[in-house]
Amino acid sequence: MKTTKKKSLTSLIAIVTIVAVLISTGCIGEKTPPSVPTSTPTPTQTITQNPPPASAPGSGRDLSVSELLESPVYETEVNVYGDVGALGELDCPCFTLTSDGEVLEVWYDLMVEDDGTERPAVSVEGIKNGNRVSVTGELRSSNEIAPSTTFWASNIEKMVAKDAAVSLANVNNIEILLLESFPVQIHVVARGEHPDSCTKVDKVTTSREGDTFFVTITTSRPADAMCAQVMTPFEEVVVPDVVGLKAGVYTVEVNGVRDTFELQTDNIIGNDD
Repeated sequence: MKTTKKKSLTSLIAIVTIVAVLISTGCIGEKTPPSVPTSTPTPTQTITQNPPPASAPGSGRDLSVSELLESPVYETEVNVYGDVGALGELDCPCFTLTSDGEVLEVWYDLMVEDDGTERPAVSVEGIKNGNRVSVTGELRSSNEIAPSTTFWASNIEKMVAKDAAVSLANVNNIEILLLESFPVQIHVVARGEHPDSCTKVDKVTTSREGDTFFVTITTSRPADAMCAQVMTPFEEVVVPDVVGLKAGVYTVEVNGVRDTFELQTDNIIGNDD
């Protein structure tokens, strides 16, 4: 009996010893429950910034007339494109610029600020009704009655499709006409043929060296267009500036075709001789 109690006591001591060792090593102990957040975390928000409107200055591209008038930007230089209309038909040095059914009135001369400052005129040489052009300039301030549609140009360029093929026009002959006016004005009528039905006159440039006027006419056509292969006649009227020239014989060369004209007297405003 004593032997059994001794064994039980020994076993109890061994168990207590093992438990003490386990507690000291951290294997057994009171576990702390995970902390619970005192407030619900706010979900991460993704902020998306909308791109600037197409009509904003500095957007990096030309605006259509409708885009500019939808979000007008006044007296700030922008580029706007559209189709030319009423050139030479209005009682002003201006034309209409149209796209998507909206219209601007583009002035290229007689642009005078309120303080009397006159802006430089812009050349419209080579521009015709129906041409698509890009105009750099400013939309003039609006009034309280209606939004302004008056646009003052600082540069006008004819637009050509990026994939268009550009080449010199085939000029067969030229005719020089002296108008009965003073100062004398001349019209140079260039006639030639396009090689197909898609080719159109693209740009006309004029320069003078001494007594010779050089006129260059280029054409364009869509590079991959299916066109009727028929010779298509064209006629282009060029108006060189001859005001201020002395009396004498002058030469005009258009794409290599030459002719001459003669001024009988000095073509100078105010000349009484």
